[in-house]
Amino acid sequence: MKPFRTIITPQKPGFSISHTDRLVSIGSCFSENIGQRFENYKFNVNINPFGQQYNPHSIAQAIERLLQPAPYTENDLVLHNEQHHSFHHHGTFSKSTVEETLKGINESLLKAAEDLKRATVLFLTFGTSHVFKLKETGAIVSNCHKLPGTLFNQQLMMPDEIGAVLKAALDKLKQLNPKIKIILTVSPVRYFAFGAYENSVSKAHLFSAIYALQQTNPDYYYFPAYELIMDDLRDYRFFADDMLHPNQQAIDYVWQSLADTFFDSKTNGVLQQVEEVLQALNHRPRNPESEAHKKFVAKNLEKMAALEKDLGLQF
Repeated sequence: MKPFRTIITPQKPGFSISHTDRLVSIGSCFSENIGQRFENYKFNVNINPFGQQYNPHSIAQAIERLLQPAPYTENDLVLHNEQHHSFHHHGTFSKSTVEETLKGINESLLKAAEDLKRATVLFLTFGTSHVFKLKETGAIVSNCHKLPGTLFNQQLMMPDEIGAVLKAALDKLKQLNPKIKIILTVSPVRYFAFGAYENSVSKAHLFSAIYALQQTNPDYYYFPAYELIMDDLRDYRFFADDMLHPNQQAIDYVWQSLADTFFDSKTNGVLQQVEEVLQALNHRPRNPESEAHKKFVAKNLEKMAALEKDLGLQF
């Protein structure tokens, strides 16, 4: 029987990912979803140190800031709706006082700067080529924080612009950390704020820029998260109620494809052990005082201790 759909099988790279790797993931909400899977399975991963970021300029800017982590100051913040915001950060960093906002921003900055310096793998997930510029300064913002639209100009980045800002940032990163592997993805989330056609053009610009970037460095690997959702699954039953974001089943499918692509048999074995430990931790016994349950707990503690000792995993 012929397959009833287009099956996407990512090309395996010349490297694998294991629990000994240090990972950094920067980009859209989809980047966060996949990064969270790594975290759940006890990989050493830093997820979105600036919060969710969608356009390649802001992502490149984040990388450059991490390479030279000058602390943010009050002058970098704007007050709106009784909260202090940074145009470089997602709203999750916004707080009611300057002190709280800067504390969260700078703690995340310094930790991520150290993590990126020592990282073996960097995941970058791009959502859109659209950017918003402050009219007053011309600076591209990562998040408008619901400020009046009259303060911004909207623009679609061209592929050569995208490639230039990414190459500049990644070249600097490779100078600091020559062994790091770069995995590039395009988010399958569709951005319909400007319409379906604009979304398609926006994604096309990302694909063109990534392809051109790959020609400059063989260490840049493209993982087809977009194609797995839009071409392989290709069905609205794999989307959330808004019909724009992949649902949990779709994210599971992409994660499994990623595991098949990057994990060897040993790492997959560790994932199975971690899964068993987590299931046991979430188990709710009918009789916590029974001997059977005490043995069950003791056995699970032994598994946790072995994973912590052998691989340094933290539960």
